[in-house]
Amino acid sequence: MIAHVLLKHIEETPRMPIKTCIGMVHSKYGKTISKRKGFLGRRRAFETIFRTWESSFQALPGYMAALQYANPGTVVQWRLLKGKIFEFVFWVFKPSIDGFAHYKNVISIDGTYVYG
Repeated sequence: MIAHVLLKHIEETPRMPIKTCIGMVHSKYGKTISKRKGFLGRRRAFETIFRTWESSFQALPGYMAALQYANPGTVVQWRLLKGKIFEFVFWVFKPSIDGFAHYKNVISIDGTYVYG
């Protein structure tokens, strides 16, 4: 019930504060809910709209395979910690790789304490 009240608002503002969620339920039903119920309702609404983290990571290999199939020459690299904890995925398209050869060399110094 709480998630149903929050669905369209979570879609517009995924990082909605829990206090705002509690206020929305209170304005809709006239009942005050706990922070825990507000948190769980917000999480359920978020997962209804955007799916869970686990399902997103499960879909990622298929997305990367489709990306490589649709864009031949695309480079994809993964890194997992201890073989099962996702750290990052990197991809670059072939036109970007080819265009990199035409960049001009630039030296940039950031900071005021340069010694040597």
